[in-house]
Amino acid sequence: MPEQPDHLGPPAAGPASAGTSPPGRALDIAALGLDARDRAVLVSMTRMLDGQAGLRLRWVEDANACTTLFVPHDWSQYVSPPRVVVRLTPRGTTPADSPRGLSVASPLRVSEMTDALEAAAALYELARGAVQREHARMALHALRDLLVGSLLAGERRRTLFGVGDGHGLVVDFRTGEITSSLQQAELLARPLQLADPQRAPDAMSWPGATHTLRLSTLLWGLTHVLIDQGVSPRTINGRYQLIRPPEPAALSRPSTPRLVAAWTQRAMGVGEAAAAGKLSAFEILWFLSTALALGIAVPATESQAGTTQA
Repeated sequence: MPEQPDHLGPPAAGPASAGTSPPGRALDIAALGLDARDRAVLVSMTRMLDGQAGLRLRWVEDANACTTLFVPHDWSQYVSPPRVVVRLTPRGTTPADSPRGLSVASPLRVSEMTDALEAAAALYELARGAVQREHARMALHALRDLLVGSLLAGERRRTLFGVGDGHGLVVDFRTGEITSSLQQAELLARPLQLADPQRAPDAMSWPGATHTLRLSTLLWGLTHVLIDQGVSPRTINGRYQLIRPPEPAALSRPSTPRLVAAWTQRAMGVGEAAAAGKLSAFEILWFLSTALALGIAVPATESQAGTTQA
């Protein structure tokens, strides 16, 4: 059997097949580790079944460019999603002898191969959607980290953040004003492709309308989206107090006004704040990290800590 690679990374691209098939019904098929006979049968069957059962099939030699990868029964190497793995299992193998996942019996039969490919198309569409959502979460998290990091580092210059497809935003960290090619709602909803931040030119323009945003409002918007998406916050230890209430954009979540009222009165740790605001520690950590970045929350002084613990 051909040697298995240690790891098969992300696909180079999605299916390139053209046609009228619904999204997710086009498959680029490859194989690794199969003997010459199984591989030849698989190539022939791929070409024969192209266009059957609403599937557009294409054989590709590069396993990194496929959507559906056929492998031997005992394949043990990791394959990155959204690629779908189909195992060629010796006919007569019992479920207890076969690894979990999608499989088709060998020697291949047309009806069984068609069923396996239809299942692979459905699984690929699910996996691709999950990967796209994860990439979107990561990009929003990264944008927030860049903005927060710049604030905490005392950045004062105008900085350009490219977000993909010719769009971007220029953030003036001195005034907190943002000039953007996208409205905030669209910025938070679209998949972003972040470019490295760079110093903004004196004059910056984009095709179409230009929108004025506030840095603090955008940060609260990013915070709410990341909470809703279940992205894990970083741990923050210690006790803190709000020195002034946040803007209305921070108060859109239930119980946040109760939290703000309590946290402006006394210093609290994350657990105390969660109890006072009837919110989860998960939400408190996101709220606190944004409040610290915006300078409206500060660590408790020793005298404050002693008073609140007395």
